[in-house]
Amino acid sequence: MGDSVTWRHGTTGIFLDPPYDEGEIDYAAGGRGIASEVSAWCRENGADPRLRIALCGFEGDHDLPGWRVHAWKAHGGYSSQRSGDPNGNPHRERIWFSPACLGGELSDPLFARANRGAP
Repeated sequence: MGDSVTWRHGTTGIFLDPPYDEGEIDYAAGGRGIASEVSAWCRENGADPRLRIALCGFEGDHDLPGWRVHAWKAHGGYSSQRSGDPNGNPHRERIWFSPACLGGELSDPLFARANRGAP
């Protein structure tokens, strides 16, 4: 990503949800390894106060010191249409927030809804 679409105009929010390296790949464009590349980009750029980065993954996927991690559980989507959940993946969902992200209160509607049923 270049500066014209990130920080040139001020603070920028970036939401990244790469294909996970583990398990089935539901959207296989690009193949495996993309999550590792995205995680490396986040480590390199996460300290920039102009960038507020949110990165999705499973628990333990990313090693991002100084980032806040929010556990949540998916309540829908294609994966919820499968019978049973042998991997327990909905309970492993996490969002990492870079240090520049503002802290959301757990009473905010987004987090209040997401926390129902989260571990």
